[in-house]
Amino acid sequence: MSKYADDENFTTNAEDQQEAAKLQQRLTQSSDKTNSSGRAIGKFVPSVDLAEGRHKYVLISARQPSLSEDETNSKRSTQRFVVSKYLAPYHRNVAEPFVEKLESNGYENIRVLGGGRISLDNENKKVEIFGFSYGFGKADHELSKAEVDKDSRYSDYKVMWSDEGY
Repeated sequence: MSKYADDENFTTNAEDQQEAAKLQQRLTQSSDKTNSSGRAIGKFVPSVDLAEGRHKYVLISARQPSLSEDETNSKRSTQRFVVSKYLAPYHRNVAEPFVEKLESNGYENIRVLGGGRISLDNENKKVEIFGFSYGFGKADHELSKAEVDKDSRYSDYKVMWSDEGY
């Protein structure tokens, strides 16, 4: 099998779009109920989690967890995440496990900002970001590129983005 996902086998459908909408709704409701008392102290999650090859990706934002007992909400900043998953059939299959990881590590106000495709070619040291998600809309690829550029693992990679392609 090729290291690239065969996107034509995984076009969106009504069920996928409903599940993506449910996830977005759950995240909206969960952030509406944020309560800083009794919150568990969290663990930092890296901003970039990419699978080798060409796959669906999502751009997510979340408020960083409290890393100490006395840290207030105002001291915590928002962090963006660029995440792809090997052969995920739909963007929600990329988003859901990562959202759960963020929730279990104390992140709050989690939002899926959009999606697209990302190609990670370690051999040629290239990352290409493009496309869109039917379930979450198009991610701001320029923001996604900025997150990849900040990650020291990709400091010598050529990172490109485009609004072209699916």
